[in-house]
Amino acid sequence: MKHAIKWTSVALAVAMGNGLIAAQASAGEGFVEGASADLTSRTFYFNRDFRNDNQGQSKAEETAQGFIMNFESGFTEGPIGFGADLHALMGIKLDSSRSNTGTGLLPTRNNGKAPGEYSHLRGAAKMQILDDTEVRYGTHFVDNPVIAYDDTRLLPSHYFGYSVSNSSIDGLFVELGRMTHRSEMASSSQERDGFAFEDEDTGERIGGKVTYLGGSYQINPALATSLYTSKADDLWRRHHVGVSHSADLGNGMTLGTDLSHYHTSDRSNGYDLGNKATSLALTLTSGYHAITGAYQRMSGDSGYEYLDGAVYLANSIQYLDFNAVDERSWHAAYQYDFAGAGIPGLAFTARYIRGSNIDTGAYQDATSDTRWERDFALDYTVQSGALAGLNLKWMNATVRQDRNIDGGDVDENRVVASYTWNLL
Repeated sequence: MKHAIKWTSVALAVAMGNGLIAAQASAGEGFVEGASADLTSRTFYFNRDFRNDNQGQSKAEETAQGFIMNFESGFTEGPIGFGADLHALMGIKLDSSRSNTGTGLLPTRNNGKAPGEYSHLRGAAKMQILDDTEVRYGTHFVDNPVIAYDDTRLLPSHYFGYSVSNSSIDGLFVELGRMTHRSEMASSSQERDGFAFEDEDTGERIGGKVTYLGGSYQINPALATSLYTSKADDLWRRHHVGVSHSADLGNGMTLGTDLSHYHTSDRSNGYDLGNKATSLALTLTSGYHAITGAYQRMSGDSGYEYLDGAVYLANSIQYLDFNAVDERSWHAAYQYDFAGAGIPGLAFTARYIRGSNIDTGAYQDATSDTRWERDFALDYTVQSGALAGLNLKWMNATVRQDRNIDGGDVDENRVVASYTWNLL
């Protein structure tokens, strides 16, 4: 559905920078000499209890095993280098029944059952020009505020298309691309059009290809900005601006500020998709503790609509996005790093978000204009021994809202065990 934890603009800029550094490090080393490969194993248990049975079933519950292998070549030597990437993904059913499908871990067949396994093999050709420009055609794991792959289930989604990125100016990352196909997380097929959905009334497929342009700029170690624009054929034009700042308050305390704003213009035929979405988050960190407060506001003809993981808003969390028509929402969170208690690798998070002012007239028969979500999460990475690197994660969500808005009341638990082997 979306990222479980949203990246700030600073984190986005830093991650992009790290990726570029890694790419440049392999420049000139050769196709094989600069290659890397890894294999990730992911075991996923998912349980979503529909408290008011609004989905026509009492719960969705499945367990599955996933494998993700990534091979990334280096670039051939010279001012223009060539390379190729290969991605192999497989999902295996461990536990599922006809009455409990729909978790997003496994595909669901026409007979209502999940298959025993699903898999796909994808690749991309790439070219590097003068060490700072990369051209890519084929599979993309795009990750920016206007188009982003999803990795909150067993296997990640991905796009197919072409892109160009550049880092010739220190601290500045610029990219543009056009995605023509997308593969969902629980699917082995690749659908035409980057952004498209099926109209519930007519069955017509609405949407098309996605074009995007933008980038991020690390102004200094404490301040970063990002600016993006995109066009989804027959759906919308979307623009995003993000600003992040980290202030040292002294005595081991820092204050992080993250501002995110979207402006979406309706370009569909018969749909109201115009929206403005803004969030502001403040995070105070002291030692091993962090406290976050955030405010988010929706305005326009609709809520914030999206079809992938591109929802870089402070109150987009495990289940809800608090993106209903005219919704206002507040967010409070507490995080603790157990390294402070002598248990490195263990982290705890608690969140509470409350939304209000929802335009109930936009949702058939909805009566309540408020809702809330409460989340708890434990994340542990084994630090040493034979299991060093093994990551264990538990995420719990409790949602209470009108049954006609985003599926009604839900209790949810996710348990994930993952481990990555470096093959090259």
